[in-house]
Amino acid sequence: MKNLLLKTDANMKARKVILFTRRFPYFKTEAFLEAEINILAEAFDEVVIFPSEISEEVRPIPANVKVEKEFSKHFQNKKKRILQTIFSSFFWDTLWKYKSKINSADSFKHIFQFSSSVIAYKTYFKNYEFSESDLLYTYWFTEATKAFIDLKKTKKFKLVSRAHRYDIYEGLPSTPAFWPFRKDVLEKIDKLYSISENGKNYMETKYKVYNKIKVSKLGVFDKGKTAPQNVENEISFVSVSRIDPMKRVQLIADSIVNFAKLNPEKKITWIHFGDGKERENIKNSIPILSNLKAQLNGAIQNTQIYKYYEENPVSIFINLSSSEGIPVSIMEAQSFGIPVIATDVGGSGEIVQNETGKLLSANPSVSDVNLAINQILSENLSRQEIKKFWNLNFNAQTNYENFVNDLKSEVFLDEK
Repeated sequence: MKNLLLKTDANMKARKVILFTRRFPYFKTEAFLEAEINILAEAFDEVVIFPSEISEEVRPIPANVKVEKEFSKHFQNKKKRILQTIFSSFFWDTLWKYKSKINSADSFKHIFQFSSSVIAYKTYFKNYEFSESDLLYTYWFTEATKAFIDLKKTKKFKLVSRAHRYDIYEGLPSTPAFWPFRKDVLEKIDKLYSISENGKNYMETKYKVYNKIKVSKLGVFDKGKTAPQNVENEISFVSVSRIDPMKRVQLIADSIVNFAKLNPEKKITWIHFGDGKERENIKNSIPILSNLKAQLNGAIQNTQIYKYYEENPVSIFINLSSSEGIPVSIMEAQSFGIPVIATDVGGSGEIVQNETGKLLSANPSVSDVNLAINQILSENLSRQEIKKFWNLNFNAQTNYENFVNDLKSEVFLDEK
């Protein structure tokens, strides 16, 4: 396999990736790291993960991946962090620097939380022994990245980060109004990897830093299957997301209910995978219709979603979010050849194109969604072509091999 060539040889220094996550490999979040961690582990001698929160639930990781739990205890000590922040010059300096942006309790809270997290990372890692050949990799372009930019003044290591959605776009209902020190961090980081062209263009346009950001898309592995197609007069929809206002699951429900009412002769199924406070309310909002079966499942492992795609017909995958990076859930559906309807937000236009589905406006109506459903059903998109598009653009094996190759060639350079 190509990625075996990435291993260091005997004449090169041992190389270690130190990865900073929110929760991975604990809980069910950051599921996209499940694919990436395997290729990182093959490419480097050792991977050390510092999650900021841990639990009893641990996902499988490769043998050369080590998880350090002590930092999470430090990070989760909220009382100590509050005191450290109040008496820290970093917090007061940040508050003064961004005083013009403080126009609400939320903006003050954001600066306090940002400062508190930066201080927590800097306090814990200021005495940590880093090697020049270590690569520090913050999975989110947020507080940890700023902390290690500051620590780079006295320590020698390489620093990269990924940028997704929440940590890119500013001023949306679901994102902070601003990120402190963003231009400074962009100028000093070794490399930032945006998961979409849209995210890269957004940051370059806003901050005028053009030589530090590269696009490195996420991906999912090929399960070697294509989802079965429905029989005549049966239509099935699937959606996958947490349930919160940004994901607009209620709009999905309203659209499918409307479609069922307009097509009483068709047997319609809608399955949603993902949990949230509004799940019961959405479930109760769905009227009893003889031709509609709706099932809102809670959060489940990705492997169960894959199993569903393998065993059940899926006509269309729907994502109507008001904000996105590039949804991994769409990559998963496309890897099984499933057509997609999605809103034109973030990088969704990079994955939903004419040959893979229908891209709606950022704020579609129920009738817009219904029109897209009818168009997909009438066009009978080729599942083989959808899977081919996925393979060329969002295959985890290819994308993560390219990513780790780039880490070695552009960040570490050739040390032979």
